[in-house]
Amino acid sequence: MNVKGTATRLPTSRKAATLLLACTIFYPQGNAFAQTATTAIPVLPGAASSADGAASSIPATDSRVSTGTVPATATPTPAPQLWRPSNNPGDPIYEQQDDAGQPYAEAENPYEPTVDGGENPRIATEPGQTPGIRLGTFLLRPSISQTINTEKQTNTGGPSRRNYLTTGIRGTLTSDWSRHALTVTGDGAWERNFGSDKDGEEPRARIEADLRLDLGEETTANLKAGYEFSREDTTDPNALTGAAVQGGEHRFTSSASIERDFGKLRGLAALDLSRTVYTDAKGVDGRPISLSDRDQNGANLRGRIGYELSPALIPFLELNAGTTKYDRSLDNSGYARSSNAYGAKVGAEVDLGEKTRGEAAIGYLRKQYDDDRLASIGALTLDGELNWSPQRGTNVNLGLRTTIEDFAGGPQVGWISYRLDAGLTHELRSNLVARLTGQIVHRTFPSSDMENAVEYTAGAGLTWGLNRYLDLTADVSYQWTPVYDSSELRVGAGLVLKR
Repeated sequence: MNVKGTATRLPTSRKAATLLLACTIFYPQGNAFAQTATTAIPVLPGAASSADGAASSIPATDSRVSTGTVPATATPTPAPQLWRPSNNPGDPIYEQQDDAGQPYAEAENPYEPTVDGGENPRIATEPGQTPGIRLGTFLLRPSISQTINTEKQTNTGGPSRRNYLTTGIRGTLTSDWSRHALTVTGDGAWERNFGSDKDGEEPRARIEADLRLDLGEETTANLKAGYEFSREDTTDPNALTGAAVQGGEHRFTSSASIERDFGKLRGLAALDLSRTVYTDAKGVDGRPISLSDRDQNGANLRGRIGYELSPALIPFLELNAGTTKYDRSLDNSGYARSSNAYGAKVGAEVDLGEKTRGEAAIGYLRKQYDDDRLASIGALTLDGELNWSPQRGTNVNLGLRTTIEDFAGGPQVGWISYRLDAGLTHELRSNLVARLTGQIVHRTFPSSDMENAVEYTAGAGLTWGLNRYLDLTADVSYQWTPVYDSSELRVGAGLVLKR
């Protein structure tokens, strides 16, 4: 249809508007400009329509057409609007939405998935923490330290003093997998006295790997393996009197555990294995003293069941059974020191979020030896740990542990050791951290006439971050055992290089 107006030289936009208005007036029921996705077409009763919502094949020329005496009027029902409105007269006019503001069904540049199907999350970096070294899907944060120290000891043999250097290395390797997690931590220190005298040097090393397996929403498994080396302390009841150098202890550990939630119940089963090997001590005359009769293997099986009263409080019951087998059936004094141990304890786990979390338990532990001449030993056990952060930048750690230790030889069966550890760290400034540490070890000897011994240790330190990669440290510690009239004072300072 051609529509001519009075003006023949109107702009193109005005011509289009005039044509649209004329079509709307003369053909209100037409479907020439209808949008099949947005405008419903009036359909006569009984008329067939297409399945996809298109116009009927029978045109509706007049809405007043009826099939009987009663007129049937078809009222158009507007379909759900997208961004484009219908062209019915009287409808408001909407602006077309900008395509750039519409959500996309799929991202145009998504993260590349990892081999196990997840994205690569980035490990958050705390203030002052080094960025580390990226090794594939792992992040390594190593550090090396060098300190100069002085030590003064006082015991029944008289006072002694030494000056020495300590070289330390520490590292943490952490995975950033979308599922499961592997963490490897290690540290070690090597001491070197000024001069040719080697007495008092105490090298130490430790490494541990922890693999967490997420087997399901309610099931988690942990596999651990570790190694530790240390030299026996002169205040230990098994230390050799008058030895120039005490024996070293190599300890290998491994464990497997599985934890599962059964609604309000939480179950845990774990198996711990250990292997301990002792190196020779050195006498005052320089001759080696073998400690191989103390080499042993250990195994411990434990199970725990807890009930969730609330997410913050979970009481639990734990049972354990263990065995210790020495490589030699008889020690140097002729006693069979292999043993079996049984224990039970009740306690509760507390989790109040990032501020406070920990657990405490009380129980009983009993140890029986293979040799009938060695009496069984039992102990009331107190175990627990607490991590408390009263404010940001301040952390308090407490730990309590009860163990039964064996004597190296003789008719004594062993002793009961209660150990309390405490630590406090506080950020004086963003780059200055203060530390306080304390430890109390109480040893009782139920099968011996030895006097109970209490050992006290206190320490303090400062770490000043010169920059993200270099720290200046200073530490002081004091250890005192009154029953042995023994004390030890250490002071040191040095640098820590981090990456």
